[in-house]
Amino acid sequence: MNIHTIDVLPIDTDAKAFAEGHLGPMPGNWDGYESIADEDVRTEVWGKVGYIHGLSADAGRTIIAIGETLLALKEMLPHGQFMACVKAEFGWSQAWANQLMQIAERFVNYNSSCNLPSSAKVLALLAASDADDATVQQAAEERWTVQEAKRRLGSEKQRQRTVVQEALSALKLSNEARELAAKAQHISTRQLMDELSVEELPKGKEHKTNQYTFCKNGTGWWKFPIEQPVEVPATPVAATATELLPIAVAAQRLGKKTHTLRVSLTPKAMAQKGAPTGNGWRAEPHEKRGYCIVCKIDL
Repeated sequence: MNIHTIDVLPIDTDAKAFAEGHLGPMPGNWDGYESIADEDVRTEVWGKVGYIHGLSADAGRTIIAIGETLLALKEMLPHGQFMACVKAEFGWSQAWANQLMQIAERFVNYNSSCNLPSSAKVLALLAASDADDATVQQAAEERWTVQEAKRRLGSEKQRQRTVVQEALSALKLSNEARELAAKAQHISTRQLMDELSVEELPKGKEHKTNQYTFCKNGTGWWKFPIEQPVEVPATPVAATATELLPIAVAAQRLGKKTHTLRVSLTPKAMAQKGAPTGNGWRAEPHEKRGYCIVCKIDL
């Protein structure tokens, strides 16, 4: 294949991941390649970026190789001679030599070696905190600095204290609470608004539908599958009363599930089955998102 005839186009994420797994790191994150008019220059820029990607990945692997070799050297030298050799040959402190060996022990079998941070100190912090593979990959992709890694990971002692406190809290949970926690989903505010069928989210740290309870957690919400009746204000209704209601409230009035009513109000369902009814009420679509018209019907 003539490389100079290749047009540089945005790369599909899955395709890029597949290529990286077989060929190593590749360019493709920057969206400015197609703005380079000269095709030869564009191809050369693409190649140099890929080359730098490879060097960065090799830096992480080289650090691991140094740590592995130090471990082997320590086993070979007489007791007490290892650090004398390291200090004389490399000028490294014992703390730094230990960190390099710790990096090797943690990452020697790391599956995604192409996605390792290139900074030895960042790798040392990740190894010391026993960060999982997802955190290591995040550190590589976001190019954490030493300061950022310290902020994200915290000290090892603080991490251990936090884990212990979380474990103690978990031990206090009832079996029912454990089962509920296992079923919980974390959703965004936009997803919560869709669940509640509203355009503006009401104030409060807890919201309910007839099937779920939503509790505020940071920038998102925990969605717990707790079925409960939704309280609908009791208002006197005339025989021909018509109201504009949120779909969640309308579903309760008709004795239906929110999702079922929402599907029943789609054009396709309306054409096939007509307007949904229940408990002496009929629901009809409305142009306002998340709302429908509810009419009293004579029985």
